[in-house]
Amino acid sequence: MTAPDVAPRRRFALRHLAWIGLALVAIVCIVIVARMGTSETGGFDGGRVERLIPLPGSKILQQDIVGIDMAPGYESSLSINGVPIPLDQSNVIGPINQVTFKPGPGKVFEQLPAGQNCAVATYWQSSVGPSVTSTRSWCFTVV
Repeated sequence: MTAPDVAPRRRFALRHLAWIGLALVAIVCIVIVARMGTSETGGFDGGRVERLIPLPGSKILQQDIVGIDMAPGYESSLSINGVPIPLDQSNVIGPINQVTFKPGPGKVFEQLPAGQNCAVATYWQSSVGPSVTSTRSWCFTVV
């Protein structure tokens, strides 16, 4: 009696392992790029707010700038820790819809108080005016 022919087992080729590794790296890169793209383009409040200065949860110095960068067609005003920032103490850059405040002598804040501070931006569509407003609040830590 003869032994039945047994097909030799195929070894998992090293090139197969390399292709699997390459595919996994490509998938991870695609996921990372997709997440970065969606987080940067959306802004805040449905895209009406493009940037908060500083970012929520940031640590800043007592003389740092606080502000908001609005989408085209929007205007805003600021208050910090419940204190409205007068327009004549704000730096308004109309072409990019940005309103900022830098503490200093003779201003409502000569320096921001140490610890947690919160800002509120009241904003509106330029075409409608401030009769219909929305707000965006955020907090940061002054060191």
